[in-house]
Amino acid sequence: MGKLKLKERFFHLLKTNNSPPEIALGVAVGVFIAILPLYGLHTILVIIAAVLIKRANKIAIFLGTSISTTITFPFITWGGYNIGRLILGKNYPPLQWQIFEFFSYKTILHFYYPLFIGSLVLGLVSAAVVYFIAFWFMAWRKKKRVNVVVIFLLILTCWFKPALAVDYSGEKITYEISPLGTAEYNDMGSVILEDKKVRLVTFRTSIIGFNDLEKIYYDPKMLLPLRVERDLSFPFSKEYLVEEYNLEKFSLYIKKYVENKVVKEYSFQAAGPINNAILLPFYLRTIDVLELGWSSTIYLPDTYKISLVSIEEIEVPAGKFKAYHFSSQPQKFEIWISQDPERLPLKIKDTEGYGYTMVMKNRVFNKK
Repeated sequence: MGKLKLKERFFHLLKTNNSPPEIALGVAVGVFIAILPLYGLHTILVIIAAVLIKRANKIAIFLGTSISTTITFPFITWGGYNIGRLILGKNYPPLQWQIFEFFSYKTILHFYYPLFIGSLVLGLVSAAVVYFIAFWFMAWRKKKRVNVVVIFLLILTCWFKPALAVDYSGEKITYEISPLGTAEYNDMGSVILEDKKVRLVTFRTSIIGFNDLEKIYYDPKMLLPLRVERDLSFPFSKEYLVEEYNLEKFSLYIKKYVENKVVKEYSFQAAGPINNAILLPFYLRTIDVLELGWSSTIYLPDTYKISLVSIEEIEVPAGKFKAYHFSSQPQKFEIWISQDPERLPLKIKDTEGYGYTMVMKNRVFNKK
């Protein structure tokens, strides 16, 4: 999630159910849901809580669930299980990998029961503690007139890992395009654009009689495009496009050049920061925690809702992978990202327009 979207949600938080008790209740509910070991159902539970608990601040519920991350998850699980063991009389073994050595339904059930009981208690206690802390903080903020938006953003900046926690500089991925084409993605690392440090990737598409080289400059924190330069070559003509993205005004301005002359200009406006179709699959790989039902609104510049619809095994020229399968509404594209730590963009399918399918052929790192 980019900082602009966070700001937008925080400003909304200050306008809706924004009394200290309502915000504190929302954060407490979110913390309780995050601690429950109902894997795959957290998003659904957040929606249900937001609808049923009228007095709770909706955005605060979402913020509360952020307590569960890849860093805190092991500690939450360990704490919940051991609290459950203590309550149930320690009739269960300590939490060790040996529990899963002989994987079976009975083994998992034997582990899950104390985990659920303990997590229930841990969640209630944590929610109560968080409620009073959030209540005190919001009351203090209201009294002192402190900008809670700035404070929350500073906390989140320290808590969450940067979007590009893994450095993909030098990464080169080649794709086969059906029918009869190839594509090549290159991460060029950090560069300077107008006195600002940004990142640059190039994407070259080659289909019979057509070539398109895109240079995509993007913000390294929000993973949103700032400028795209496109060299297009057709059998009997060439074009050059420059796309300028304004992340604050949610606008896109395009100039089309033929023989160094501007022949057309386009402008687009959206309800949020505009993404780039090439960059989108590579943005999805940076999301730490993905569960079925995860969704997000994106602008290309038309509005789309992208959702994680399944986890499945797929085969591409680069090999067999277990992958996250994303789909858009309205239907425009489908994306498959590997479930392993590398989060490789394996397959991109256009379900509208040209109807192409792009599959990963190879991936290497160019030494610098």
